[in-house]
Amino acid sequence: MVPANRAGVGLSRLLRHDAPLGVMANAPTYDWHMTNLANYINLSVNDIESIKLGAQKISAFGAGGGLLGLPGNFTPPCFVRAAIYSQSAAPNATADDAVLAFHILNQFDIPKGSVVNSAAGEKMDEITEWTSVADLKNLRWYFRTFEDQSIHMVDLKPAVDAAKGEIATIEMEGTSSRSPMSRPTPRRSRLPHDK
Repeated sequence: MVPANRAGVGLSRLLRHDAPLGVMANAPTYDWHMTNLANYINLSVNDIESIKLGAQKISAFGAGGGLLGLPGNFTPPCFVRAAIYSQSAAPNATADDAVLAFHILNQFDIPKGSVVNSAAGEKMDEITEWTSVADLKNLRWYFRTFEDQSIHMVDLKPAVDAAKGEIATIEMEGTSSRSPMSRPTPRRSRLPHDK
């Protein structure tokens, strides 16, 4: 589902799209991103062969030339990178390999200072506050935060049981004291209607 974009389009409704490439977007609209992919149909994960221009043979400098032209900034065309990387990634042999998705997601981390947003009236550094991967088959949720790049895992089966039918939260910050791939314990949230 996609919330309204920054231009205010869709403020009164939530839009839902199927994601045939397994890639999501927030703004501009999803159909725009899918149409924009047509601008990049020349991209390939295969290396470029040498070509001949007149009598001159021209060879690539090295590996990766097939992706020359892949957008590399943090603007909406990063959807193109996500589509290419997600579709070309080697399949995972086991569910435990799902954490390899973080290597794809590394391509979208926003380091502090690389994007400055002034939409709220003052300049603020944008960052990737957290990144997560969901294993829907085994009901596990993996995450890391800006402050702690270790990958942590929440086994959702015991977490849901521990919550005992109540809404619970899991502390993401301050996870550095736990070992990587730890299982944070859910805590009951105090909600506004609680007394």
